Amino acid sequence: MMKKPQEIFNDIQISAETNCVLKIKLKESENPVITAVDKVGKSTILLKPTCLYGYQLEKRIITLPEIESVTRYNTYFDHPIFERIRFIKNNISEMRNNFEGFTKEPSGLFKAG
Repeated sequence: MMKKPQEIFNDIQISAETNCVLKIKLKESENPVITAVDKVGKSTILLKPTCLYGYQLEKRIITLPEIESVTRYNTYFDHPIFERIRFIKNNISEMRNNFEGFTKEPSGLFKAG
């Protein structure tokens, strides 16, 4: 069932107020984006800088007529699990460098006997 523009706008407003996650399908995009709304302006909608999983959004400022469909979830963008996923995604290369020590010969208490 397709939502009416007013229903889509209501979901957008709720996300802006509560930080709930939306799956937004834009008419010009092949794939939907899963994120939340940062702010609603007079004629524009500002999305969070990243998707729920930490990938930069190609397009952050959208308008209501560009939206094909919206699904609202009972999940929040700032839920600790998703904040942790975004942190890990954004820091993975540094974390890999720090874990290099674990691939070396064990020492001390952990040395094989």
